[in-house]
Amino acid sequence: MNTISVYNQTVDNPQIPVQKMELAARNIEKALLTDSNAPRLIDLMNINPQTGSTASGLTDQDYPILSNMPLTMNNMNQIKCVNNVPLPPEIVDHFTHVQCHCMMGLFAEISRAWLTVDSDIYVWTYEENNDLAYFDGINETILCVGLVKPKPGVFHAFIKYLLVLTTAVDIIVLGVTFTEGGSGPMGEIQLIPDPVFTIPTDGVTISTIAGTSGGRLFLGTKEGCLYEISYQAESGWFGKRCKKVNLSTSALSFLVPSFLNAALSEEDGICQISVDNSRHILYTLTEKGSIEVCDLGEKGNSFSRITKISQTTLVNQAMNTVKTLDSQNFRPIVGITALEAYESGSINLVAVSQTGVRFYMSVASLSNLQPNQRPYTLTLVHVRLPPGYSANVTVRPRAVHMCHYRDRNLILISTVNEKDVLWCMSSDLFPFSQSFMEAYNTVNLDGPALAIAEVRHDIHLYSNTTQEAPPMVVRQHAEARISMPVDLLKQILKESRGLDSEALKTFFLIQKEDQASATSLILASLDSDDNVEVAEYATRAFFMFGREPRVTPVNPTNIFSGSSMFSPNIISTPAPHQYQQNLYPQSPSLSQTLSPHQTSFEMSSPFTFSSRHNGICLYFARIVRLIWHRICVERVCMDGKTVTNQSTITSEDCIYILNNLTALRNFLMHNTQLSTVSNALANPPSCMYNNTSMNASRVNHTLQDAQLEERVSLDSLKSFVVLCCQIIGLWRILCEHQFHSLIGALPENQQQILQNTTFQDLILLRQDICSILIMTLINSYLGDNASVDSISSKLREVCPHLYRTEDAAFSKANEILKATRTIQNIDEREEMLFSALQLCKSIAPNINLSEICREFTALRAYKAVIELCLHCGQKIDPDKIAENYYNSDNNTADQEGFNYYQKRMKIYKQVLNMLDCLYVEQSKNQAPNIIQDRYYTTTQAILLDGLDQSHVGSEMQQVMNDILDSPDQILHMALYEWMVTKNMASDLIKIGKPSLETYLKHTTTQHPNNIIVMDLLWKFYESNGNHTSAAKMLSTLASRTG
Repeated sequence: MNTISVYNQTVDNPQIPVQKMELAARNIEKALLTDSNAPRLIDLMNINPQTGSTASGLTDQDYPILSNMPLTMNNMNQIKCVNNVPLPPEIVDHFTHVQCHCMMGLFAEISRAWLTVDSDIYVWTYEENNDLAYFDGINETILCVGLVKPKPGVFHAFIKYLLVLTTAVDIIVLGVTFTEGGSGPMGEIQLIPDPVFTIPTDGVTISTIAGTSGGRLFLGTKEGCLYEISYQAESGWFGKRCKKVNLSTSALSFLVPSFLNAALSEEDGICQISVDNSRHILYTLTEKGSIEVCDLGEKGNSFSRITKISQTTLVNQAMNTVKTLDSQNFRPIVGITALEAYESGSINLVAVSQTGVRFYMSVASLSNLQPNQRPYTLTLVHVRLPPGYSANVTVRPRAVHMCHYRDRNLILISTVNEKDVLWCMSSDLFPFSQSFMEAYNTVNLDGPALAIAEVRHDIHLYSNTTQEAPPMVVRQHAEARISMPVDLLKQILKESRGLDSEALKTFFLIQKEDQASATSLILASLDSDDNVEVAEYATRAFFMFGREPRVTPVNPTNIFSGSSMFSPNIISTPAPHQYQQNLYPQSPSLSQTLSPHQTSFEMSSPFTFSSRHNGICLYFARIVRLIWHRICVERVCMDGKTVTNQSTITSEDCIYILNNLTALRNFLMHNTQLSTVSNALANPPSCMYNNTSMNASRVNHTLQDAQLEERVSLDSLKSFVVLCCQIIGLWRILCEHQFHSLIGALPENQQQILQNTTFQDLILLRQDICSILIMTLINSYLGDNASVDSISSKLREVCPHLYRTEDAAFSKANEILKATRTIQNIDEREEMLFSALQLCKSIAPNINLSEICREFTALRAYKAVIELCLHCGQKIDPDKIAENYYNSDNNTADQEGFNYYQKRMKIYKQVLNMLDCLYVEQSKNQAPNIIQDRYYTTTQAILLDGLDQSHVGSEMQQVMNDILDSPDQILHMALYEWMVTKNMASDLIKIGKPSLETYLKHTTTQHPNNIIVMDLLWKFYESNGNHTSAAKMLSTLASRTG
């Protein structure tokens, strides 16, 4: 069997002490809990089922003005224009040919802009202003454009998106592909000229297009109907491959003539469709402000109309909530946005009016705001007024005609004096505030805005989640998106050039030191050529405002002080406990491994750690947040038949996490003053890593005690970051090597362990699993007859603590032994075996001895087994303490000698296992008596080859003679003991070695009732001419046997 095992080192072990890992893990858990206590969106709204919907935006603190903050923060903007990109010159030339209609928009999901000129459409990259694609295969004027994802399995894999173009006559769907090596972020775009299908409009005018993440395609019309293009994969292009389904008509509508139906209904065209892909709910907005809710089913594969609320009804509800304003402040509705489950569990939709008022709505009633329910109504929950309704702000948005909302950030485009102004309102600056606070600012645009879109980079770790996520400042490390505090700090640092400016002081005052320190770390640890200067400024601010640890009275609110709770000053009432548990359930395995006093978050401590320490804890916790309590492996059925074990994170996830972890690790390594401990305390005792590392009985703690306590904690964090980098790096390698096959090769019990192990447990408790996974990976290379050099080198580079130099050498030795099996030439086999033996001896005793000895035995390299075991014995016991113990008459108190003797005997057990194999083989072939004249002379060869089965006894004799020729007395004793157990007494007494007498006398002394050994002893004396001693032993035997 071609398998190896990575040796679990016990000598020169570089592993991180358990106490250090536990201390670091406790700090991470506390930081995670701190971030989990951030208030949810619905908590900020103070919803009360008895009093109904609520309102905000009327007080000064709802929109604090940054320029009026203490110590001034002039010219600090949360949004600004970064770049103006003109239209490609090829398109400008075509404007002179416009005859009827021109539209423009954005496909942010593929980093493209688009423009239609009559019946032609152009698509190009809006950042580089290149990769222009052009389609002119339509004869009619294009009226509506949309880009959607296709259903999986319907089209060829190279079709990544569907471009939907509608005219007055047809709905044309084109396939969109990308080629590698293009200048765009996704490669060069190509529009397949032949439409994948074309459907007649049947006289309706398409006004809006939307798709779901599952590939469903919806169309809204100016006649007020919602359609779905139902398409599927079929063997041919003919037949009913796709069809247009009217979802706004009932099953009995065919009984009413269409002209009568049109006459009786009031036309109210659909102007917007918004889809919640996480909860599978679709919303439509009409030109007259009505909002309809449609349920797509729990799995997103059905459709049912739930309810429709008119603009008048919504405005009346808002007036009942804000009684001081009239209806003109709430109408008309200009846009809607469906909220994903991670944005809010209970809030489902945000509608925006022309005056900038937001209406937060739920698909459940106020008395039953449980998260993620199936829709059954549409209820106004909260009214948020824009800036301008409080005393401190006089300017308010007017004539809003475009909006975009996501994740507590709102962008409005309003028109003032025929010029467009962009408004930005965001709560990112106040993520832990208990009130609904938002910062805002405006940007004057150079021209009219035709479209607005957010550049999103969705991360796999957040996909398909139904849990409400913490604020953006917490999870920005898991998304390719930087929160406002980071942008704001970067702007401050650039303008102040890292000096102790008033604006920088104010930033740390607003954010509070711990949160601001974590924000500084993002910039300080960012490794890029264009960030060198900012990183230096951020590092300076990190140390300048990070405070120092201090001795404080008992304060149960600082979780980073030993084991007590930490809570930045901007955190007040925690979120409900149920929310904390749902968001991040505690892993039972960690709490089971720590003693009760170690896991308690409520014990007091006499120290308050610095903001530098707390910021590092927060930053690290936010990097690993999404995987910390995530199960490592899940069983997935990919084809509907076979169930395989798949990693819950992808190699891309690992890369993203590793980039952040590596940046933090490099920062900690470069700034060694963070955890430098004096020489006297370079190796603090294990008690230093307990929660109560300082003697609890002491009362007069000093500043030096607090500094030492923090340095010990920072030292553990630094080591823990290094370990996390290596384990996540290993996981990335596994994901790149057919993960399901590697896990499938494990025994069933180990697969179940992985299915119930979180990444937290893998890092803290289950490094043995990591070793097993490395072993399985190496075995996969050996099984494919591939060299292990490349993968060994990669493992040594990525995870040197898990895969040491000894492991790499051991893997290479196994590769050589496996290759030896196919070699027929004796000399070549001898050379390869010698090479493998030298590799094994170079790493002894840190080697899986039993595994390698089995391989040598299978290749009949018996001398290699003897040499390797002797070498390991010498390495373990160079001073021959075991021999002294064995030869001592009174050794009962010599515990050290006994331990060395046991270690040596454990090593030599591999030699005895080899002898067992030979003995069984001899018994099967009924070989003659073992002890006879030597069949072979002693040579330096490793192999005992060339013997046929009839000479297996001679082969065994040669092996035993090689053992006896060695000077190792303990190995001799092991051989004699083995021969006694095999009833080889007659062969044993023919051995003329002095060590045999030592063995017999020692055994007789230790076991005076062992008649067999005493009988052997007098026979040994007799055969060696010592008749006197033989007579004495016979006399002793005679007296015992009566």
